[in-house]
Amino acid sequence: MNNAENHQLSADQTQKRLFIALRFSEEEQEALAQSRDAVLERLRSGHPTATANIHLTLAFLGMLDCAGEQRAASALRAAANASGPVALSLGSLGVFLHRRGGIVWRGASRQEGLLALQHTLVQELATRGLPVDEEPFVPHVTLVRGARPTRSSGEDGTPDLRLICDEVSRHLAALETRHTEVSLMWSHHPTGEQLTYTPILTAPLRGWKSCI
Repeated sequence: MNNAENHQLSADQTQKRLFIALRFSEEEQEALAQSRDAVLERLRSGHPTATANIHLTLAFLGMLDCAGEQRAASALRAAANASGPVALSLGSLGVFLHRRGGIVWRGASRQEGLLALQHTLVQELATRGLPVDEEPFVPHVTLVRGARPTRSSGEDGTPDLRLICDEVSRHLAALETRHTEVSLMWSHHPTGEQLTYTPILTAPLRGWKSCI
């Protein structure tokens, strides 16, 4: 990842839709995109995650003003300083089922350091009065939203969507990744363009020097 992409924290009161995530290299994003495309070939419809947007969310923050953004940045720095590097092994595909179509994702079969980092991050966010999702943390990389299979054995086709994920997973080799930094991300549509995830602050995990 190139920290030159980082943007300055807001100096005004404009609200931003923010989340904190682990990012992947371009090569890793391309590898994950291949598993995304293998699923898309078997779907009637679905909204794929753009390759450049592929990431692993640690905490979703929602809309925050300048003050909230500054608190999120403080929490990020504190959690990163207290956490070591993360090693992942991304394996099988899974699905969260919804009436409007499933969310297809790739899970982490090995996740060294990930849960500790996420737990510390949630604590730091809560300490600063920021909203924290109370749902259990399920490490995953979202690949397709609104997924509907080409064939259906039920009214909404969900059994086949699970089957598609199982079939594609059989042909996936594990993807090993290592992460030495964590980023505060801005979800937006620059000048009316497609959805873009922009890093506005990246902090090195403990023991790693920042390139900022």
